Amino acid sequence: MVDPTTKAEVLTRLKNVKGHIAGIERMVEEDQACGNILIQLSAIRSSIEKIGVFILENNAVSCLGDGLASKPEDKQKVEQVVKQMLTFLK
Repeated sequence: MVDPTTKAEVLTRLKNVKGHIAGIERMVEEDQACGNILIQLSAIRSSIEKIGVFILENNAVSCLGDGLASKPEDKQKVEQVVKQMLTFLK
């Protein structure tokens, strides 16, 4: 991950997940209802999946588009294909 902005965003999202996990640990320690804990675990799983999609989206174009900078139309085609793949995966 080369882009500092992307790296900072990923780290921020991971820190949010980390905080969310700490909250679930407290819920378990306090004997909260299993249903509530499962809902929070589902939220974390969704957050992690979104982080993966964010990384894929932000890096696929640069990885696939290396050497295409001289042809903006080729880079646009790569961006379009990546967006289509991400739409399909969602």
